[in-house]
Parts: sequence; structure tokens; C-alpha cells
Amino acid sequence: MSDSASGKAGAADRQRLLINVNGVVQGVGFRPFVYRLATATQLVGFVSNNSTGVVIEIEGPSDVLAKFRRDLIEQLPPLARIDDCQVQEILPAGDTGF
Repeated sequence: MSDSASGKAGAADRQRLLINVNGVVQGVGFRPFVYRLATATQLVGFVSNNSTGVVIEIEGPSDVLAKFRRDLIEQLPPLARIDDCQVQEILPAGDTGF
């Protein structure tokens, strides 16, 4: 991942990440937690459950996404636990909300 050299978040700095999270992430307030983190920093995308955990697609400036990823791990709800977190950069979709 690249950080913007100018510190400004322009369209060229916009990224979208596909994040697959496995562990104790269902039934512990994890999805609302992801929603709060994303909307607090004006990131867009979605979060949903799948058969193995939670899928997050999140889009925004790379520096804000880096902060989101740190907060996702460091500020977990009390009963949640992340055992595995796979992150893949995908093409931006241009969503307007979360």
C-alpha cells in the first residue's frame, strides 16, 4: 500500500480493501463496531457475515484505511477475537455510503 506523499487524500489516493476476518466475530457486536469505525472516518463500503466469519469491503483514502485497519485490531469489542485477517486490495467501486 502506498501513502500519499503530499498528505492530501485525492482520487488517486483512493483504495478499496477486501478484508476477511475469522475468529469470534459473530454475535459479539463486531459488525456494528466496524460500521461505527467506518462511518466515523467517512469510509464507504459494507460489512457482512459469511460462513467463516465477517467480510468487509471498505473504500477511502489510503491513510484513513491504514488507521481503520489499526483500530479494527486495537479497539475490538470486549467479547470479539480476531484469529485471522486477510486483506486484499481491490478496485474502488465508488460507493457513497456504508
